[in-house]
Amino acid sequence: MKLKRVLTYSNLQNQKIERIPFEGKFFETYRQPQKASVWFIWGNSGSGKSSKTMQLFKELCKYYKGLYNPLEEGTDDADFVERTELFDMHEVQKNFFIQEYNFDEMMEYMGRRNSPQVYVIDSAMYLFKKKEQYELMMKTYPNKTYIITGHAEGKEPKHPLEKFIRYDANQKIYCEAYLASCQGRCIGQNGGQYIVWDEGYELARGVQPATA
Repeated sequence: MKLKRVLTYSNLQNQKIERIPFEGKFFETYRQPQKASVWFIWGNSGSGKSSKTMQLFKELCKYYKGLYNPLEEGTDDADFVERTELFDMHEVQKNFFIQEYNFDEMMEYMGRRNSPQVYVIDSAMYLFKKKEQYELMMKTYPNKTYIITGHAEGKEPKHPLEKFIRYDANQKIYCEAYLASCQGRCIGQNGGQYIVWDEGYELARGVQPATA
């Protein structure tokens, strides 16, 4: 058996690790995490999960080409279309692509020349039918960036597969009442707390809007 060469401390420190060049609010929340990574975002209905996913995807599309796979809602779903308008996705339209692909189609698409570097999978249970499919995608395309959404039961992911993905993910984002809390490996100076929608966040906590 031929073993791989062991690394020295210098080898370890001198290797090139590509990081996402976050700035502003995203830097304050996540610093600059490694580009090749898995983000798992979960929450209950009305938690701000879908908005957080779109906000994060838009930020990444400033730097990289990305595909949003909206299997749960569909490309013709009014809420999804309106969300792209709400977050001004036209500002990154040169890098913003959308299509509903099943697992086999996704694997085919990702293997094409000049395929996107960033993928939103919305949601995990609509694309992966078993854990082995998730593992195969990660093994086949380890240098991609994945944003995978999941459902919640209480504060935990609902399904065993979603729990497995959360465990495996680099960045774990739980959404509740329009607050996205990072439980991952790269947390910024604000403690990994990202307010998805200011007004909704305040209303959920009993703060009434000021009257004129």
